[in-house]
Amino acid sequence: MIPSGCVCQSCGAGRLHEVAGFARLPRVTSDSKPFRAGGRLFVCEDCGLTQKIADPKWLEETSEIYRDYEMYYQSGGTDQPVFDAVSGRPMGRCEVLSRHLRDSARLPASGKLLDVGAGAGAMIGAFSTAFPGWRLFGLDLDARKEAALRQIPRFERLYTVPAGELGERFDLITLIHSLEHFREPLAMLKTLQQRLLPGGRLFVEVNNVERTAFDLVVADHLCHFSPASLSALLARAGFAIELVIDQWISKEISLLAGAASAARAAEKRQATPVVAAVEADVAWLERMFDDARAVASRGRFGIFGTSVAATWLASGLAGQVEFFVDEDPARQGRRHLERPVLSPAQVPAGAVVYLAFARPVAETIRHRLAALPVKFALPA
Repeated sequence: MIPSGCVCQSCGAGRLHEVAGFARLPRVTSDSKPFRAGGRLFVCEDCGLTQKIADPKWLEETSEIYRDYEMYYQSGGTDQPVFDAVSGRPMGRCEVLSRHLRDSARLPASGKLLDVGAGAGAMIGAFSTAFPGWRLFGLDLDARKEAALRQIPRFERLYTVPAGELGERFDLITLIHSLEHFREPLAMLKTLQQRLLPGGRLFVEVNNVERTAFDLVVADHLCHFSPASLSALLARAGFAIELVIDQWISKEISLLAGAASAARAAEKRQATPVVAAVEADVAWLERMFDDARAVASRGRFGIFGTSVAATWLASGLAGQVEFFVDEDPARQGRRHLERPVLSPAQVPAGAVVYLAFARPVAETIRHRLAALPVKFALPA
């Protein structure tokens, strides 16, 4: 039963369909730490947004997660590495995004940036390099990372107040994997729209739930966006969409928007296909455990990656995981979940590495590393 008063985070409708079987799955935090099973997942039957409910239990769990939050601790606090199709090598996510924003020629040579959820400054630092004419500001829950931010050229101030209390306005506001964490995303977006200068823009980066089912099991993600549901939410908040693209970073959505003259009602979506797709994803995640356990029982076994998907799968395999494999040099040689992190070339002879990705992505990785003497196992 849906708790009384709970409505869709985007359209406000009260018709939420609960996804069966989700509560059986273990979960993971967005900073890649195992988290217990027991969550609830819903799809709005009016607009199709996939979401959790910000009830007292979810709020208590997220407070627990954020008490010991350590973003990118696997690589010593640096930016999340992604495989850049242009350079052919791992690059920081925010470096890739900043370069694409610069190359799009949609932003002026100078202005004021506010990064919401600034953390240790991954986006601010990358933006500082790509846009040397801009002044830089951050907004976060607390000032724990202020010293790191102060090391970034042209960084001026970290705000730790609610967004509605900001005294300044900005030419660009960025939310890099921040929007999915907010308890009331629509209200937050409306607030941020008021903090834009005339002609200012908002840039949002989130996971694309249509490309990565693992986003569903991130315990502290309230909303799970597709390009359509993200665009609809921004439109309801009063933004005019300029750019929505899912190619800048694999499995993610990049959206650039400006303030519209007025908020508009988004077109009503047929939610039935979304419900079916999410239920199929949950079933696929359940099957992955059985598949990986069978592979692991045959001998030495490792998992590719050290982020959300790899952490989630390892948490459900007890002691069967011997090692992790990562292409990021900053993570190699460290330990994750008390297991060594190897480079692909260091995988022991005869061992199998499980690729915890959607099948097309797993096929791409296996093809790219085909020259290495590594045995890869792919999910069904």
